[in-house]
Amino acid sequence: MWAFCKCLPPLDLLSFVLERDTSKLMPGVHMRQAGGVRGVRFSSPHPSLSFPSSQLLVNCDFFPQEFSIVVTLKINHNAHKRNEYIFSVLEERKEENGTVEEEKDEGTHLERDINGEEQLWFNPLRKGLYLCDGTGWVPVLEEHKRLDYVLEHQVLTTSSETYDVEVFQVPDMGLMAAMAHRSTASGSAVYLWKHTGFQLYQNISTYGALSWRHFSMGNKTFLVVSNSGGGPEEHPGKESETEISVIYKWSKRRKKFVRYQTLQTHCARDWEAFHINQNTYLVVANHRQGNNNHTINSVVYKWNRLTKSFEVHQMLQTSGAYDWEFFTVGPYHFLVVANAFDGVTTHVDSVIYVWVNGSFEVFQTIKTFCATDWEMFQIGSRVFLVVANGHRLHGNGPSRYAINSTIYELDLNGQLFVRFQDIVTYRYLTFQQHPSQSEIIHPDCLRNQTQWQGYEGFVPVHWLPTIGCSDWEFFSSKGDSYLIYSSARAPLSKVFKLKTH
Repeated sequence: MWAFCKCLPPLDLLSFVLERDTSKLMPGVHMRQAGGVRGVRFSSPHPSLSFPSSQLLVNCDFFPQEFSIVVTLKINHNAHKRNEYIFSVLEERKEENGTVEEEKDEGTHLERDINGEEQLWFNPLRKGLYLCDGTGWVPVLEEHKRLDYVLEHQVLTTSSETYDVEVFQVPDMGLMAAMAHRSTASGSAVYLWKHTGFQLYQNISTYGALSWRHFSMGNKTFLVVSNSGGGPEEHPGKESETEISVIYKWSKRRKKFVRYQTLQTHCARDWEAFHINQNTYLVVANHRQGNNNHTINSVVYKWNRLTKSFEVHQMLQTSGAYDWEFFTVGPYHFLVVANAFDGVTTHVDSVIYVWVNGSFEVFQTIKTFCATDWEMFQIGSRVFLVVANGHRLHGNGPSRYAINSTIYELDLNGQLFVRFQDIVTYRYLTFQQHPSQSEIIHPDCLRNQTQWQGYEGFVPVHWLPTIGCSDWEFFSSKGDSYLIYSSARAPLSKVFKLKTH
C-alpha cells in the first residue's frame, strides 16, 4: 500500500546540512551574531547544502501536498532589491522556490569576498561553472556539446540473457564488444562493429559468465572472463570446487581470441586490470565460496615477465565482492571494492585501498548496502566516486530496493572521500560515466542519465526504456557517440545513438 505523509513532527532543516562544531563549517557558510541572536550567512551555494527528501519524509511514498517552512531572515534594508532563492524543492525537472522579494537576477552570481576567498558561480543559462581566483572568473566547466536526444540504433539478438558487455579496440580490426551470456550451452560471444552495428564475430565457451574485462600489455590485447560455474565436468546440483576464470589472448595470425591462462576463482563477479610502475596487475572479485561463505579472499595477480603468466601478488579479504575499480590521483594509486553481502546483511563496509610500498593498504571504509559497482570520474580537478547500492537486507527480514546510491568527493585537505550527493535508485547494478566528464548513466526501471548541473549536483536529464538492464557501455565511432546496454532478462542488447547540439 502506498502511504501518504501525515502527522510529521517539526524538523530543523539546517541540522541536516550543518555541523554542530562551528569550526568545521563548509566554504561559503559563516556564523553571524546580531542583537544577541546567532544565525548563519550563506555567501555561496554548495552541493553539501542539499539533502534527499527521504531523510525528512520517513516511511512516505508521496511528497506532501502542503508543507510550511518557517524562516527567520535578517535583511539589510540598504541593499538593492532582488530575488534570491533560499530553499528549493527539486523533483525531476520541476522546481518550487521559496523566495525573498528583492531585485530579479538571472542565475546565482556570487561576487568576490573582500577577504580573497575563492567563490563559485554557476550560470544556468550558459551551463557554466566559474571559479573566482581573486583576480577574475575562471571557467571550470563549460558545456560545448549538450546531449539533445537518443535514437535507437540497433536491436542485437543474443544467444541468451547477458550480464555484462565490454567494448574495446583491437589493432587492425576495429571496435569489438565481448558479451557475458548466461547460458553455458551457447557460451559467450565477441561482436565486431560494422557501419550498421555489431555483428557476431566469435563464440567462446564460458560457464555462467558474469563479466568480461579487456586489457593490453604492449601491443598485445587480452580478455579475461569471470566464470561463476566450474566447467563441463560440473554436475548439476553439485557445488563446484573447481571454478576457473580464463584469460584469452588475441592471435594476430588466427584473428581471434585463443585460451592463454586459467585462474582458480570463486563465483567471480568482476576483473579489473591496471598498471603501476610499468607492471601489469589483475584483481578478481571473488563473490562467495560454496553457497554460504561470502567472507573470503579476493586476489591481486601480477604479471611475471619471466614465466609470461599472472601469479598471486596479494590477498584482500572481501565480503560478497561484486566489483573492483582502480584509479589514480596524482602520484597515488587507489583500488576500491564493492562489498555486497557478508552472509547475514547487505549493510557492510566497502573498502578503498591505497598502494604503499608495493602492496595495497586500507585507506578508508564506507558503509554501503549491497554495493554492486564503483565508478571514479573527474570534473576539472575534482575527483568523485559513485557507488551503486542494490538493496537493504538483514537476516530474514524483507528487502528494500528503493535506496540511495551515493556520490563521494575526495577532500584533498582531509585526505578522505566525503559524501557529496545521494541519488534515489532501485536495484542498481552499475554506473557508466559519459566521457564528457559531466554525465553518469545507471540502469533502472527506465534507465536514467544523470548530468552535472553545477551547485545542484547531478540531476536526471534522460530516461531510456530498457528490459532488465544489467550493464551500460559508452563508445564512439567515426565521430558519433553510442550507448549499448545488456539485458539480464531477455536475449537481446540495444545500441543507442546520442545526438548532441
